[in-house]
Amino acid sequence: MPKTYTICVLAGDGIGPEVTGSACEVLASLAEDGGPSFVFKHGVAGCDAFEKNGDAFPAATLELAKSADAVLVGAFDVARLPEEAVQPLHALRHEFDVHASVRPSRSFPGIPTRADIDVVVVREVTEGIYSGIEYRAGPDAACAVRVITRGASARTAEIAFQQASQRRRKVTAVHKLGALKLTDGLFLEACRDVARRYPDVTFETRNIDACALEMIRHPEDFDVILATNTFGDILSDVGAGLAGGLGLAPSSCIGARWAYFEPVHGTAPDIAGLGIANPLATILSTAMMLRYLGEPKSADAVEKAVEIVLEKGPRTGDLGGKAKTVDITKAVIGALVPA
Repeated sequence: MPKTYTICVLAGDGIGPEVTGSACEVLASLAEDGGPSFVFKHGVAGCDAFEKNGDAFPAATLELAKSADAVLVGAFDVARLPEEAVQPLHALRHEFDVHASVRPSRSFPGIPTRADIDVVVVREVTEGIYSGIEYRAGPDAACAVRVITRGASARTAEIAFQQASQRRRKVTAVHKLGALKLTDGLFLEACRDVARRYPDVTFETRNIDACALEMIRHPEDFDVILATNTFGDILSDVGAGLAGGLGLAPSSCIGARWAYFEPVHGTAPDIAGLGIANPLATILSTAMMLRYLGEPKSADAVEKAVEIVLEKGPRTGDLGGKAKTVDITKAVIGALVPA
């Protein structure tokens, strides 16, 4: 008997409502082919919410998100938020006690890429230089605190090794140990401790700069890349650039109890409301969500449908075509094979 899942949708700002709307249509169509069904509950969050209500992440939105089976996020225009405002993603990560961001980058048939790539970047997302601890150090200086803890590093490493166990069984932990002896030293200690529990997975370490270089030169050398917050943020964009751009870059943030899923791209205010945004990164994020919910056949069906559309068309402007968001949505739904 197909299950019914409740999905909290935080569409956010800019093109967020357009791409999440497209993804929800694709999810809703799965029930027609005997797959799971969904109840979508929309929460208020983001810069537009702050400007309208004075709160970028209301308590009611958090309650709605925690009561759902999973959360689908569009995009938040955090750059427009004032310093005193709550950052929605930062709040979501801490309130959900997420362990890591998982960001796959892979080549798709029909899409010209710089290299043949199939890499997953697993990134710690609650601390590092993005810890949110900043302060003035006089009128002409400011400091940001890089926080690294054994617990957060180990939880992130656990997810990286779990991912690698299901793929090509290799984890590369990145660091800058020469400059960050204490923080990256602790991070690597935690990673090695976890690695001992996965003897069938090869574990290696690389400097962040060398890793970025080798990702571009020899992406086939990498399977799962394990990183602290900022390093992982940068490397996952390197992977997206190699694989065809942010329009094809999905992601998930997973914890022990809650998880949310989002495209990597931003709000794209220059095209918001024009109906030409590429929804495929968000649709691919829902495939990750389906796998998290225990619906691998539906996840495979969505990913295969995206592959068909990318190979045969239509395509949006960022991929060299002229299709609108609605055209891509219809094409993906039309390419779905019953699970």
